[in-house]
Amino acid sequence: MGSLASELRHRVVIQQYVDQRDQYNNSTGKVWSEYKTLWGKLSGFSGKDLIAAKAAGSEVIARLKLRKRDDITTEMRVLFKGKAYQITSPPMPDDRDGNTYMTLMLSLAEEPL
Repeated sequence: MGSLASELRHRVVIQQYVDQRDQYNNSTGKVWSEYKTLWGKLSGFSGKDLIAAKAAGSEVIARLKLRKRDDITTEMRVLFKGKAYQITSPPMPDDRDGNTYMTLMLSLAEEPL
């Protein structure tokens, strides 16, 4: 278990899309706001996997492994090294017991940072 924890070496930011308010509590529009900063393992797909995914109509280009949490949804996005990734499906539990790690499938986000 310790060796797997050392794989989580990438610092990622989870953002959520929230309603921004001014000092009078009036809505000024929606913005991406930092929700959590976490350790994870972000890995891209191989060229062969990307070609197969594109042929199947999928936009998924990477996966992110995190410690299991219940508060991350597909309404959020991930920031890593200046790129924004959209979470494309609900978190998938790990293969072992389903209670230690989870994997998020990611596509490049179209919205600006």
